[in-house]
Amino acid sequence: MTLDKLPEKQQIFLSDIILQEELEKVSPKMERFRESYRIKIAHGGRGAGAKSWSVASLLVQAAHFKPLRICCFREIQRSLEESSYRLMVDTITRLRYKGWKTTREYLDSLCGSHIIFRGLSDMRATDQMKSLEGFDIFWLEEASAISRESLTVLLPTLRKPGSELWATLNRDAEKDPIIAEYWDSDREDVLRIELLEGKADNPWFPDVLEAERQAAYRNNPDEAEHVWGGSPRKQGDNAVLSRVAIRAAMSREAKETEPDEMGVDVARFGNDKTEIYRRKGAKTIAHESYAKKDTVFVANAAWNMAGQDNKVVIKVDDTGVGGGVTDNLRRLGANVIPINFGGTPKNTEKYTTVADEMWFEFPIDEIEIPDDPQLMEELSGRRYDYDNIGKRKVEPKKKFRERFGRSPDRADALLLCFYTNYNRDESSVGSAQIVY
Repeated sequence: MTLDKLPEKQQIFLSDIILQEELEKVSPKMERFRESYRIKIAHGGRGAGAKSWSVASLLVQAAHFKPLRICCFREIQRSLEESSYRLMVDTITRLRYKGWKTTREYLDSLCGSHIIFRGLSDMRATDQMKSLEGFDIFWLEEASAISRESLTVLLPTLRKPGSELWATLNRDAEKDPIIAEYWDSDREDVLRIELLEGKADNPWFPDVLEAERQAAYRNNPDEAEHVWGGSPRKQGDNAVLSRVAIRAAMSREAKETEPDEMGVDVARFGNDKTEIYRRKGAKTIAHESYAKKDTVFVANAAWNMAGQDNKVVIKVDDTGVGGGVTDNLRRLGANVIPINFGGTPKNTEKYTTVADEMWFEFPIDEIEIPDDPQLMEELSGRRYDYDNIGKRKVEPKKKFRERFGRSPDRADALLLCFYTNYNRDESSVGSAQIVY
């Protein structure tokens, strides 16, 4: 039965329920904040996923129906106007929730919830953090500015069973403390949400903001990558690849042609991931990521991405455990080429290693690659220097790891996928057999 066939009172009642459900929706990715995690982090540029708007809605919804004690933090809060107070009050009104008491000090719901707003640096200086031990949720707004000193006291203070730390941010530095401490950790109790700009993750992104976003990319692309794209602030002069070129590659549409090739970068450390890409000509057509998988699993995953077709060239970073993936792919009958990043490049006059050749000859101005915030970070975050005879050299992975807390596995796999200076005589097609 349709709504218009029901009695008028039922129509009004059901219409009201439908409207309330619409009002209580948040950005699709941010719906996961309703799940139970000790730490929840969402980052992205301006308007991406409606971060603060969504969190305010989720907190007010939760506090309206269940007694919760919530503290909304900023690192420095000189006045209530600098906090999320106004956003929370407006959210209560927008959601049409009745019975809330709103004062200049706190917000209280009929069911007993209590929401306050504080500056972390002031609370640390006056030793007031202990007064918040019984709280249920801490929300860190503009969390890129939260200091390491503040982070060290937050979780020990938030000790109530089931309590949670929420954080929303647009990244400022290459290694904001919140990212280093929690996002890049191997903790399994952290929910990590990356939000894309524009309407991609924000269905309510207004046209007026879209016009501003496009103008920003035209006038100052590097700053726009920070403000709208969620990348750290201005890129260093010694970055191998510019954000402008990377963004263009993420926006480009290329046709599927030949060759049909893949790149596999195999995880070596605890929180590293195995990354696999496939391309057809200039177009990247597939990407998969795996954590803590053995060489047999990785080989089978790569073979399946290739459609079990030995015409597809699979290039594997063969150093370390990657050698096991190469061997297993050969047993499966794949057309596999082992690549050693530290090996001798084809152009020895310009480069000293294969890694240098891969990075500096990466065809970023010709290809189409996925619009992926992590890939943007890894491609734009790699730096270079010069050796004693003036050749450009990519910085060691160790230095990248020190800044970002992980290896650039995703970037390395993509570079492998597009690397063409390998010796085709090294290609070996194995004999298919079952791998145990």
